[in-house]
Order: sequence, then structure tokens, then C-alpha cells
Amino acid sequence: MKLTVIAEALGAPLAQEHKEVQITKVCSPEQACSDGITFLSNPAYLQKVKDCSAKVVITAENQTIENKINLEVKDPYVGYARVAQLFEDRTPVFGKQISPHALIDPSASIAPNSFIGPNTVIGANVTIEGGCQIAANCVIEKNVQIGEGTRVDSGVIIRWDSVIGKNVTIQSGAVIGSDGFGNARESGVFIRIPAFGNVIIEDDADIGACTTVDRGNFEPTVIKRGVKLDNLVHIAHNVSIGEHSAIAAQTGISGSTRLGKRVIIGGQAGFVGHIEIGDDTFVGAKAGVSKDTKPGSKLTGCPARDLMGMRRIEAAQSELPMMRKELKKLQKEIDALKGRLASEA
Repeated sequence: MKLTVIAEALGAPLAQEHKEVQITKVCSPEQACSDGITFLSNPAYLQKVKDCSAKVVITAENQTIENKINLEVKDPYVGYARVAQLFEDRTPVFGKQISPHALIDPSASIAPNSFIGPNTVIGANVTIEGGCQIAANCVIEKNVQIGEGTRVDSGVIIRWDSVIGKNVTIQSGAVIGSDGFGNARESGVFIRIPAFGNVIIEDDADIGACTTVDRGNFEPTVIKRGVKLDNLVHIAHNVSIGEHSAIAAQTGISGSTRLGKRVIIGGQAGFVGHIEIGDDTFVGAKAGVSKDTKPGSKLTGCPARDLMGMRRIEAAQSELPMMRKELKKLQKEIDALKGRLASEA
């Protein structure tokens, strides 16, 4: 790939004499080669970048590394992400456009330029738009709609009536549209509540491997545009996740909870049901969230509390052994004083 193509994708200035330079890969400083491009987003790696073999480096604005072709951008890590996409292999995993080993209902509508892998099952009235890649051993149940450019990796199950937008990625083992955990109880016996809603996943969302998104009871469960779900995330029935939010692995969100826009959640966090999380909230790893949050909140801990307050509590906890020792010493001194006062009396 010519360097001029990369520079244009980044919006970075490039001298005329460097426009024809050929780049074959994007790589870390440790694995860089002479025809590779690397990046510097952390000053701690400056020396490694200086010493590496890569000709080209993505750097911050007004940061020049000698003996390298510098592509200056506002955020080098974002620049790296954009360049990495240019080198991503997006060719179908399985060669044939529609595998003869796929089982496709005659009523399904599949765009001519989509790919269906072997042993995949496509149900009745399914619509798959152009440029989709459905890999092997997937199950797409009846009435599912999948927008153009979406990638569904091997082993995904998309249950009936689910609506998937454009340019969505659903990684292996994910289950979309499973029944929620809805039960009534009578005399100690559980009675299952069927779910009549569906799941809507909007454009540009990513669903991680082995993640589950339950269908709504009546209204849909909604994953909005640009949301990023890590592996092993559970989204319960009727949850709504706002645009461009990101949720790390092993997080569980209980039914009917609503997350605002640009919410960031660390791994293994847990949320009770029927609460509202404000826009731009940050929730730390392993937090237990049981109440509504205001926009811009920063929380951690279980139960979740203000981030800085919890940091002070954690700092104080590290001093507890010393404080206990001092307390015991003070108690002995107080006991001694009481004894002396008693004898003098």
C-alpha cells in the first residue's frame, strides 16, 4: 500500500518524496520491519520507536522522530486504529459465495454479493442485505433482518425477529434474541413468562464472542449505534444501551436498565434492573451498581460509589493494620490511666 493512501486516511501531511513509499504491514515497535508502519501513543515507548526498523511512525502533532517518516495526527492511538483497518483482511473466510452445504429456506432473501458459509441455517423470511458475511455453523431464525456489510462469525445464533443494522460485527458463540430470565412464582414453583419482544442492534455495533442479548418481554432490547460489547457480556431483556457506549467482559446488566450515551463500563461490573445510567458515566471494574446515576458520574466499588471517595477509602484500608496496632496501644494507655486514677481516688 502506498504511503500516500495511509496519509490521506489519517489526514496527515506528507512530503512529495515520500508519497510512493510502499508499506506492507502495521506493527508494534518490537516487531517492526523496514516496510512496516508503527505508532507512538505512549512516551514510555519513545526509545523503542526510535530504535525500531520501521520507516514510518504515527506520532502526535509537533512531535518529530529523527530518521523516520512522521505522520502527525491529533491522537496517535486513533491513527493506529484507522491504519490497522486499512490492513485488515476482509475477504470471506470460506471461499464459495453461498456454500452448497448451507440450508436456506426458499423464502429467504439474500443479496447476490453476500457470503454464506457451510452448515449455516437460514430460516423463513430472513433478509440479508449486500456485502454480508455469514460464516459456518450459524443459525439465523425466521424473520431476521441483517443490514449490509454485517459480519456474523462462525457459531453465532440469531433468534427470530431480531433486527441487525449495517456494518455490525457479531463474533463467534454470541446468542442474539434468547428468552429473558422472566418467571412468576406460585407456591414455591416457577412459571416461565414467554417473551414477545425482539432485539434491535443498530449500525456499527460490535458484539463480542459468547455474549448474550435477550429479547424484550414486549418492547425490544436495543443496542444503539456504535456500541461495543466485549466477550462474555450479558444484556438482559428490555435493556437499552445508548450510542457509542463500551462494556468490558463479564459484565451483566439486569432487565429494563437504561444506559445513556458514551457510557464506559469496566469488566465484571453488575447492574440491578430498572435503573438509569446517565450519559458519559464511567463505571469501574467489579462495581455493583444499584441506583440511578447522573450524567458524567464516575463510580467504582461494590456497592458502587463516587470514584474519588472510593479511592480514599481504599487508601485508608491499606493503613488499617497500623491503625489497629496504634488503637491497641492507646487502649492500653487508657486502661493504665484509669487504673492509676482509681487507685488515687
